[in-house]
Amino acid sequence: MSPPMIPHKSLTSTTTMNRLLATAKSTACAASLCGSSAKPADMDQAIWAKIKNHPCYSEEAHHYFARMHVAVAPACNIQCNYCNRKYDCANESRPGVVSEKLTPDQAAQGHCRRQ
Repeated sequence: MSPPMIPHKSLTSTTTMNRLLATAKSTACAASLCGSSAKPADMDQAIWAKIKNHPCYSEEAHHYFARMHVAVAPACNIQCNYCNRKYDCANESRPGVVSEKLTPDQAAQGHCRRQ
């Protein structure tokens, strides 16, 4: 079953946010597939202050915020290969990495062959 579609304009509504949380908690979050089992008391308070509202680490914040890796410095120090386009393998799942451009028909044919 797909989660309910929620209009973008209604995301400021408390009712909508409660529905989003209820949906999330009944799916992946209910199965402990996201977040961490660490509690605030289990870590240094300075670290907790930095991550408690960060969408990449907070179990609650990732329901409200999307995340996107954007290179903003010529000498990025993350070294995650997100921007490095020299890699091209079948298991690559970064956005924007392609081996070649396909027409819609070519893409459909390739998808049907894999099925």
